[in-house]
Amino acid sequence: MKKQIILNVLLNLGIVFLIMSGVAAYKSGNMLILGLAIAIGVVLIYLKMVLLKYVRNQAKPALRTPPLTKQKKNKKTG
Repeated sequence: MKKQIILNVLLNLGIVFLIMSGVAAYKSGNMLILGLAIAIGVVLIYLKMVLLKYVRNQAKPALRTPPLTKQKKNKKTG
């Protein structure tokens, strides 16, 4: 679990850094850097979604099962 937390922090820092780089590149008119920042940002966001899905599935498997409902008993009239 420690590895996933560290990876999540690194992904967050990377996303924030790429947003700031994209804004700076847009202001300076450097469209190559802006395009690279957007492309790498999309990849990091995808990896973050995959990591969150993995952690959600590993953390509490009991929460994934639907709650049990009371079943009605069938009374046979004879």
